[in-house]
Amino acid sequence: MLDSWKRLSSTYKIFISMLFFIMLIQLGTLLYVWKIESQILLEKERKNLKYQLDIDAKLLLNHLNSLKKEVEFLAILEVMDDVLVNDIDKRISILLDKKSKDLAQDIVLVATRGETVVSSSREKYNRRDFLEFKVTLYASFNREKKIGELSLLYPLKNLMALKMDNPHQQLWLKPPAHKVGFSLPLLKESIIVSQKLSAILEGWELYLAYEKEYAFLIIDEIERILFFAFLFSLFLLLVVVWILSKKQINILHHTQEVLDLKRTFLSTMSHELRTPLGSILNLTQHLMNSPQITDANASMLRRIESASEHLLAMINNLLKLSKLESNTMRVEKNSMDLLTVIEEMIEMVEPLIEEKDLTLHQTLLKGENSIVTDSNLFKQVIINLLSNAIKFTHEGSITIDLSKEGEVFNFIVIDTGIGIDKEKQASLFSAFYQAHMGEEDIKHSTGLGLALSQKVAKLINGKIVIESEGVGKGCRASFRFRSF
Repeated sequence: MLDSWKRLSSTYKIFISMLFFIMLIQLGTLLYVWKIESQILLEKERKNLKYQLDIDAKLLLNHLNSLKKEVEFLAILEVMDDVLVNDIDKRISILLDKKSKDLAQDIVLVATRGETVVSSSREKYNRRDFLEFKVTLYASFNREKKIGELSLLYPLKNLMALKMDNPHQQLWLKPPAHKVGFSLPLLKESIIVSQKLSAILEGWELYLAYEKEYAFLIIDEIERILFFAFLFSLFLLLVVVWILSKKQINILHHTQEVLDLKRTFLSTMSHELRTPLGSILNLTQHLMNSPQITDANASMLRRIESASEHLLAMINNLLKLSKLESNTMRVEKNSMDLLTVIEEMIEMVEPLIEEKDLTLHQTLLKGENSIVTDSNLFKQVIINLLSNAIKFTHEGSITIDLSKEGEVFNFIVIDTGIGIDKEKQASLFSAFYQAHMGEEDIKHSTGLGLALSQKVAKLINGKIVIESEGVGKGCRASFRFRSF
């Protein structure tokens, strides 16, 4: 056995060592989990629910605050002076009707002077069915003169329809006093956490419930998944060692068969490994918060978390690549405001830009530019181009430009980073190709990002072009696309 090991190349030795290391991590994690009582894990589940509830509360309050700001903005418009003449020219009515349609969600906007309704975006409504945000109107020629009020009526039915991705979890609001028609959910035996809200929902309580049956089931599943993952890793290690020691590696002779087998393998393995890896990651995060964890164990768990996150991201990319190559990726066409989406993506990466002390320049289209595309796939392309520019730029600036030529939009990202050798640019969109392999400061790269982005771009009527004058001369990434 020792002689067989010595005969193996360094690449094979590293590969086997990595498998063995992963197997040891799984075994260590499994043994540690078996020593922890279910009640402790259940308490961690409760803490996770509280954390999740806090996020949901912030999202809800942010949404309502944004609506309030809309009302405050409308209140300072000069057109609101027409309240004094009962909106004789119907300018307020037109504005409120258009804004109500833009906001959607059955929102009603009402302008009043005293007890008199001057203008409303809906003829018939019952105020008790709405949550009201009210702003005082002041004359534009005298900001101290009160001329009326502008109200935004948000339907209570929207606050009763809080949806969750997990069918075994329920999220609901409880009003400060009984409201006619405001119903509360019927619950099975569940873990329930609550949070009192403030500001715009002062007195309201937000609740999150998770059915106990499934909470305990997940704990049991974690143990089973870890056990079978360990057995699978052990089996895989023995198979790899046996194959390499016997040198029974055969070469496939037909290219199409190789591609079909590769797609099947990527799809199957990605699905099979994503669940246990995700569970390992969740369990590791549970354990990191345990009061029984020592500093040494916490350091090990942080390594497990980092390795698991990287492996999970790689598996997700492999699954996407498999779907793209087998033409099973579905395109969901929907309308979206282009500028809003791109600004959201820029805001998402701004902390990374600030962390590297880079300068950000933006030149974006003005006004509304609604397009029909798959918003999720579109965001994936945009965020990948921005992330690549930041990753390979250590000093200087990132320039973002959005322009339109006829029906074609052009999104450009220019960086002052390390650039790309001209001889390597032709292979940039090949799967697993890394133009900067060997760079010590470029980590966690699988060579799948640009390949996936180009395939996704083609699915949504787009194309990516990467240009660089050479190493050390920065890079220009252009994404040209059009609406469906």
